[in-house]
Amino acid sequence: MGESPFPLASRQPSRPTLYLILSSAFILRLLLFTRTQLPTSLHQRPELATPINGFKSLLEAHYLHNHPPTPIQPPSYTLSSSSSSYSHSHSQASVSAYHSGTIHHSPLLLPLLSHPLDVHLSSLRHASSQEWVTPILWSAFDLLSAYFLHSICTVTQNSKLIRQGVIWPWDRSRSNLIAFLYLFNPYTLASCLARSTSPIENLVFLTATFCAATARPLSMAISLSFSILLGLYPILFAPLFLLLCYRRAGENEWEMEATRLRHRSIEAKGNDGGRSRRRGFLSDRIRKRKRLALSVGLVTLPVSLVGGIILSRAIALNPANELSLPRAIAASIHEVDWRHGWEWAERVYGTIILASDHTPNLGMWWYFFMEIFEHFRSFFILTFNIHLASYSLPVLIKYRRDPLFGLTVLSGLVAVFKSYPTVADHSLFLGLLSLHGDIFQYMRYPLVSSLIYIYCTFLSPTLHHLWLSAGSGNANFYYAITLVWALGGGMLVLDAMWSWGRLQWELERPTPKSKVSNASSAADKNGGARLQVQDDGAQVAANGGQGAGGDSRHHDDEEEEEEEGKEGDRGYSSDESLRDAKRAERELFGEEQEEEDEETRTKRTRVETESANGGKGRRKEARTSVAEEGKASLVEEKTGKALGEEQSLDLSERIVVQI
Repeated sequence: MGESPFPLASRQPSRPTLYLILSSAFILRLLLFTRTQLPTSLHQRPELATPINGFKSLLEAHYLHNHPPTPIQPPSYTLSSSSSSYSHSHSQASVSAYHSGTIHHSPLLLPLLSHPLDVHLSSLRHASSQEWVTPILWSAFDLLSAYFLHSICTVTQNSKLIRQGVIWPWDRSRSNLIAFLYLFNPYTLASCLARSTSPIENLVFLTATFCAATARPLSMAISLSFSILLGLYPILFAPLFLLLCYRRAGENEWEMEATRLRHRSIEAKGNDGGRSRRRGFLSDRIRKRKRLALSVGLVTLPVSLVGGIILSRAIALNPANELSLPRAIAASIHEVDWRHGWEWAERVYGTIILASDHTPNLGMWWYFFMEIFEHFRSFFILTFNIHLASYSLPVLIKYRRDPLFGLTVLSGLVAVFKSYPTVADHSLFLGLLSLHGDIFQYMRYPLVSSLIYIYCTFLSPTLHHLWLSAGSGNANFYYAITLVWALGGGMLVLDAMWSWGRLQWELERPTPKSKVSNASSAADKNGGARLQVQDDGAQVAANGGQGAGGDSRHHDDEEEEEEEGKEGDRGYSSDESLRDAKRAERELFGEEQEEEDEETRTKRTRVETESANGGKGRRKEARTSVAEEGKASLVEEKTGKALGEEQSLDLSERIVVQI
């Protein structure tokens, strides 16, 4: 591959700045973990921990998995350590940790976090020792998430830079700023200190997003399947991930070809046949890369999902780790009836779908299903789940040309409408939203959305304290603030969607030339009046019928025309270079661009040239004739003044109508 159209250093953010941000965030988290009591007070907050992802329930799951109780009558599919297989006897055997009904974490987390949780439990038994493993581990989760956000921003901005072919590189500080905002977001920081599993879920989700943005379908499918197994809701993002990987595969191929050609001197510049062949070969490669990425994603994703489910079942059926993981997988496949061993799925995914645990949280489900009549419960469970799932297809269709923004919108909707949300879901949405800095200038209510988030952040713990601690409130107090949380998140999602649509409208329909200048040229042609735009507004002055000073005005007009001609030449040259860049891009990537008709483009260029050149000539002739007529009509001064006043009024009316 040839060199980049810009030096590598000009397209990469500052690495020392990134390392400074990451190290500062890491040190801050360690200080808060070790020098304050925030981790102890935050790990049970309903805004940060739910029965699905709380650190306390994770510790309980880990302990019950490693020290399973012995039931009086064990189930018929339990592990017998003597035979190293699943037996159907009623001998003394262990049961799964999910048999208690209070564990809702994915079994995949139990072996991954086994050692850190053992160290933490050991430090609890020895209160004098300071535990460092879990603080370092959870801080590393946040650092990796911020790094993936930084990398996603770098990839997308470099892609836009290459496709536009502009001279000025993009603001290199944006990627570092996004990493800084995510790491020092109070929601991200509080979730890390609470040590819930939400930072792990966000990390896996951002890993899948990065793999899709860099067109790595295999890694994307594995990461996405892991994210689905942890939280279930990422399955709604699967079509958008596949679409993003599909588009980026073709764009990567085109970007490599464009980068190579822009720094390569073409020997036969006028050889149209060779250019057509190159374009044809490039189109074939782009189509092949897209199909390959989509095929790999469609095959790998269900396979990895099935493999993850089998692995989870084997872990759940192997309490106390009596068998090694490969032997446990083999035994769960060959020696256990497939109708058994799914208790963990009911506890993990059934709780998410059915909302069986009514512990207060930031969602809108817990209070509603706690108050609903039992015979209506099934209907509203179906309604709530279908409502959230129904957003996936419309978002996919609407944002098919920008699937990364589709992921952002859907993450905001999931953060609002999922059954057990936390502030970590909102921090993920805000982190993804920061990738789209171009839409911020079009937002209508950013201040209102920010104030609602601040309002909820301070009032949520206050109302929770009034309800459960002080006893001076009731459940309606806290449920009201959860509705305000949903209002703030929904308002921000809608504002972002409107801003994206406005940005696309501006890009597809560029702002036309100023109608005031057109009105001025028309007025000069008809009546010789001039439009003067001043700082305090537009003022109209009629100069028809004025003979005195005609020569000086004529001389000043000639100087103004020369300056306008120079500016027009510079503007025309810049417009011509922009059209050349766009024309070269269409030649390289004709499959993705809608080419404009040649006859229409030629006609438009001719009309613009004639209007630019002819307008100046008409103004000069009109002003010259006005000066000559002014010298010859000194006798009719009063008539000329009256005529000038009538033309001024007429001109004012025309300009108001046109503006």
